[in-house]
Amino acid sequence: MDENQINQEDERGMIPNLIKIGAMPSDMNIEVDTDVLEPVVSSQSFARFVLEKKGFMNSFSKITLGLQLNANASHGIFPANIGIHSLISKCALKCGTTTISEFSDWNYWMGYKSMFIDNEINLERETFLTSRLINHDFVYKSDLNNQSNTNASAYGLQSHRYSDTLGYDGFDATDFDVKAPEYIMHGNTPLFQISLADLFPFLRFNQLPLYMFDEQISIELHFTSPATKFRSCLNGSETASTGTTFNVDLTELKLISDYLYYDHDLMNRFRDANKVMNFNYVDYRLNKRSLTQAQAQVKQIMNVGGAGRIVNKVVGGLFNDNKVNPDCSILNVYGALAPNMNGNNNTNLTTNLRYNDTYLYPIDVDSPAIQFNQVIRGEGTIPYVTREEYSRQGAGTITPTEFQGYSQSSASGIKGHFFWNVYKLNKNERVNSRGIEVETSYGAVSNATHTYRAWVELVKTAKLENGLLTCYFA
Repeated sequence: MDENQINQEDERGMIPNLIKIGAMPSDMNIEVDTDVLEPVVSSQSFARFVLEKKGFMNSFSKITLGLQLNANASHGIFPANIGIHSLISKCALKCGTTTISEFSDWNYWMGYKSMFIDNEINLERETFLTSRLINHDFVYKSDLNNQSNTNASAYGLQSHRYSDTLGYDGFDATDFDVKAPEYIMHGNTPLFQISLADLFPFLRFNQLPLYMFDEQISIELHFTSPATKFRSCLNGSETASTGTTFNVDLTELKLISDYLYYDHDLMNRFRDANKVMNFNYVDYRLNKRSLTQAQAQVKQIMNVGGAGRIVNKVVGGLFNDNKVNPDCSILNVYGALAPNMNGNNNTNLTTNLRYNDTYLYPIDVDSPAIQFNQVIRGEGTIPYVTREEYSRQGAGTITPTEFQGYSQSSASGIKGHFFWNVYKLNKNERVNSRGIEVETSYGAVSNATHTYRAWVELVKTAKLENGLLTCYFA
């Protein structure tokens, strides 16, 4: 094959798509260069990293984070469902002055995304990487000689440490206490990692060809305020230290960035063949509002935006941001709350979504089973949470015993704290000027002012032309 034929083959698309994550169509030599980048700006509220314009940046590069030692809460850990992600409230990926991707209340959002991680992966990998600890195991009763039997009448969270079965006196909250591993407790000042692909949906399926950009690429992180109680979870023996300030260890805040290099000629040919590149991806916009107990328990019609946009789905949940001492619990405030019990009876959420003058469901949905199925349909996979964790139904299956000193079946535990709702739009058409309206009526909630959060998934396009990037909604 002569040079003209090679050039013709290249023009027909035979040059591999180097920005797509996945298998390459041919064997190629790849060189990997790793840089440890310091933030150009850093404080307890904000940090910015600037990427070097070289090669292709691996989307699964990591940001390392940790807390400074606080002797008053040395046995505390991060919230069990989201781990280290509780530290970041907002993140943005920018090219020059153009915002590629931006996410508000990202720590709350990770309460949703973390549900889809296999329990075993949480136990064997995420415990060490991100401090996420949601992993279930059967709880067996035992006699005074600590001989377990076959009666697993409940389930609960599992750690890398054995449950404390000493002093068994009839299966109450003091038996089988589960503790987090020592090496992830704040007293040992562990470091954890956050993947860039988790921070920005744009990067989950695309690697940035940094050498093709003329403008500066930056990553901005906004941290949860240390003045709040939303960064950590104390051990049950440290509740007197509620409100303890946990500061980010800025000396350990780094971006470990992997750059991929292919054959020099191949990279030049890829750039020459892709003078104009289009990236299709999804971005999220947050709409939230406060609801008193009385408001949450009656029908609310909330416009969550999306007017004039192509929207794939809406993800929503109810949160108690005004929870008294949220750091004295297992999940802090990062659990989407299911309706409370009314005596011995479950109360349900009645909900629907309206857009383009049509309801998504022919009749309002009030069955938790259907609502759980909508979560599966919206995400395309099954959440690794149980029925009682999702909707409080099937009462009595979560063990009353403690995790980190808090009863797992109580308000400070895991019962009814994974009640997310997903509305997958089914028309594949642009939303009209009225926008999207979510209708909710929670059967019963606690006497507090709650926050309803809804993230709208929008289709977006980025265009890289001659080194300059522009972004617009589809």
